[in-house]
Amino acid sequence: MLLTQKYAPKKIDDVAGNEDARTKIKQWILNWMRGVKQKPILISGPTGTGKTTIAYALKHEFDLELVETNTSDLRNTAQVEKVLANAATASSLSGKTKLILIDDVDASQANDRGGASAILSVLRTSAAPVILTATDAWNKKLSSIRSEAQIIDFRRISKSSVKKVLERICKNENMDLEEDKLSSIAENCYGDLRSAINDLQTGTSGMRDRKKDIFDRMKRIFKSFKYKEAREAGFGDIDHDFLKLWVDENIPIEYESKEDVSSAYNYLSRSDIYDGRIRKRQYWGFLRYSSDLLTAGVALSKSHKYMKFVRYQFPSYLRYMSSSISKRALRKSVGLKIGAKVHCKWKDSLDYLDIIYSILSKHPESRDFYRFEDEEAAFILGVSVSKLKPKEKKEKPKKKESPKKEEKPVKEEKKTKKAGTLHDFL
Repeated sequence: MLLTQKYAPKKIDDVAGNEDARTKIKQWILNWMRGVKQKPILISGPTGTGKTTIAYALKHEFDLELVETNTSDLRNTAQVEKVLANAATASSLSGKTKLILIDDVDASQANDRGGASAILSVLRTSAAPVILTATDAWNKKLSSIRSEAQIIDFRRISKSSVKKVLERICKNENMDLEEDKLSSIAENCYGDLRSAINDLQTGTSGMRDRKKDIFDRMKRIFKSFKYKEAREAGFGDIDHDFLKLWVDENIPIEYESKEDVSSAYNYLSRSDIYDGRIRKRQYWGFLRYSSDLLTAGVALSKSHKYMKFVRYQFPSYLRYMSSSISKRALRKSVGLKIGAKVHCKWKDSLDYLDIIYSILSKHPESRDFYRFEDEEAAFILGVSVSKLKPKEKKEKPKKKESPKKEEKPVKEEKKTKKAGTLHDFL
């Protein structure tokens, strides 16, 4: 039996991490139990943080009947309505209160045209509490669903909380594991408690390869000859633009024939055209075309299957953007200061860089006028801060001292004898 199932929490307080979120959810279900209707909850957070687990904990603690749907059930509007129609009543035949769980709702929206409207009708009319889960509640595809629910964010579980759970499992299972190994598993699970427990059971060191998912997707796209199989590589917890960069980087690495490379880039560029229309018109219905062109289009553009082993490369664009982040910030800072003086936007002000370069080269003291820091001045001049010319300080001309006037000697007053008074004689 998997340890993740054996030690699944039976009470909401037993769920690790996210204490404030758990308190809100507990109060929410208690209000439902008192007969006070509440808005549905949309729990958002990374994989392995307990989004689905907390629904099962509510089921056990409050003796609820859980009605669960997942991505495979949310194929089209008809199936969504069929699965959720009976769950719209407050209680089951046994008298238990129902709890509806719609799992991974953001993943279902990627491959279902009418599912959103069907889910919306359930959220608006349901007489039973509804919990939805998503990796990213702020995905634009969920805007209509988001307006009908209250969002509760789940964050990654702290290393100390993960380690406490692992220690408790080790104690109950009589597993003699070194402290360093437990710390390593907690450190490298990246807040994903489920993967940490799986690492504990399999005896791995905890050094889980977090890039494995994207490499598997690349393999499915480039090695597949089936439309459906390649298309599914774009489903789930993967950012569309991120996947597009990976495909763009690895087309010439995987495909050898010029015709295959050309055809693959043709499909990729058409996908990018749809993405541009989405950004401009905000019409997210185009996303299904873009996704299909990106995955199945690229997969079926090859004339034959390449059997070679390929070490797929990280997108150079992302590597460049990561390494140049400080340089781009410095560039913007310079542009803002120039723009403030020439009265234009910071991007337009960069056209004046050649002029500013000439001014700073000849007159280093002009940095004060633009209020450039040393790093900004060095950026403009293309030198290191240590090689900056010191500012030339203009010495103020000394004022000429006016010659001192010679003091004229004070003439001594001639003492004149005054006529004595009668008193002097006496």
